[in-house]
Amino acid sequence: MSLDKTKTSEHVHLLAALNYYSRIRFMANLATLIQNATSPRRIVNVGGGGMEGLLDATDLPGLRVTPDMIRGHLSTLITLGIEAIQKTAPKISFIHNYPGTVLTGLYRDMETIPFDPSLAMPLDECGERHLYLATSKRYPSLVQDTVTVRVQGGDDVAIGTTGEFGTGVYSIGSDGEAVSESRAILAQLRQQGMVEEIQRHTMGEFIRILGS
Repeated sequence: MSLDKTKTSEHVHLLAALNYYSRIRFMANLATLIQNATSPRRIVNVGGGGMEGLLDATDLPGLRVTPDMIRGHLSTLITLGIEAIQKTAPKISFIHNYPGTVLTGLYRDMETIPFDPSLAMPLDECGERHLYLATSKRYPSLVQDTVTVRVQGGDDVAIGTTGEFGTGVYSIGSDGEAVSESRAILAQLRQQGMVEEIQRHTMGEFIRILGS
């Protein structure tokens, strides 16, 4: 995945298109169907949960954001973008998580970056953790949660991105726990109206490119 300022044919920052716009589009398109589901109504977005950082409100696509800041910028964009979707889909539980380093094709292709494979998350464990995230009672939706699986021990309701229990949007780190370090940044951005601003920007891009 390139960290340069490559744009798509629609003139969207490629990195943001892959990490943010496409994911939000999938969630928005599926929200109505998922809200009416009888099985657990949950969306798990595998990205940079817990890595939310400073957001450049003047450059939401991140074309001018420096490489050392882009992960925090995009992670924040995703989390607040999810919060915007939840406002119209309160029956869905949303999880934005960071799985840790997993030796997928992405890392195998990055030969110039030194990395000790023994520090990586085993593929089987990664799968087990995500099955837990997708089914556990720890992460209820804001209203009318459906049947989920209770795991013995350590299965209390998780703290959401607003710092309160069971609010329906959860930022989960590589250890499987809700991350507290980013909550102050997210709270400040909410107070500044950035959830609504991100939603306006995102819908504007969808209309510009797709017509709706």
